[in-house]
Amino acid sequence: MRILFVLPLILITVLMSASYGATVSLTGSCTYSSPSLQSNSINVTFSLVNTGDYPATSVSVVPKTFGPLSGMKLNSSNIGSLYPNVTKNYTVTINGLSEPGEYIFGIIVSYFQGSSNFFAAFPCGFDYNSRNLTDYVTPISLSYKKDVLHLSLFNIAQNKLNATTYIIAPPQVSYTPDNISASVNPDAETNMSFNVSLSQLSGIANATYGISLASVYNYNGNYYYSLKNYYVSTDSKPASSISGSMLLVIFFVAVIIILVGLITFSVLRKKRKPKTM
Repeated sequence: MRILFVLPLILITVLMSASYGATVSLTGSCTYSSPSLQSNSINVTFSLVNTGDYPATSVSVVPKTFGPLSGMKLNSSNIGSLYPNVTKNYTVTINGLSEPGEYIFGIIVSYFQGSSNFFAAFPCGFDYNSRNLTDYVTPISLSYKKDVLHLSLFNIAQNKLNATTYIIAPPQVSYTPDNISASVNPDAETNMSFNVSLSQLSGIANATYGISLASVYNYNGNYYYSLKNYYVSTDSKPASSISGSMLLVIFFVAVIIILVGLITFSVLRKKRKPKTM
């Protein structure tokens, strides 16, 4: 059995209340068995551990396929509660793999912390009889600015390769387009951009989401993918909390200013009042 990913993604840091200050932090890893060439199948296991100090409840795992795995129906699973420092596994059998290569799919995890529902997203990849040693298309830079995610790919192969890039992200991350296909010239850089918007979570001052960009391509009859992980943050407090707090502060400041003004005016008036003989 081989371990392909050990990907820590502290997706959301949640303060349940001032009295708790507890968090759920999820870390995922993928392993896969030796492929069965007779049945064109392979078993892939996704392991999920809660490295936080608060239990995650009603945890469910939903696979998301794309690229050469598009259309494959992989079963989802409810794995119940996930307590701190506990690991639970989700195993799926992928059939119908007629071509060798490196394959990748996404896993969306839904869970509850207290009464609030949250999500996390993880990439999960495996090698099906390819023995690929080289990643020909490589992500060389990834940045996020003003709601736009910029990715640069570089091709070290001797001929042009067609790569399609997909985003693996939780539902709170909306993006367009769904994917981007590009011809990457040899020894050249190709740039692409996704428009990304982040949903604000109720009661969360600053939510951080882990996302992955997977570029999938075929070279000499083998499937390949390159992967780049990134973190994006809302970096702002909920509008309702901000507006309420600001209104309260403004009210008290205004009252203080008015009181100070009235007291000052009264003192100055007494000083300027002419004395009677």
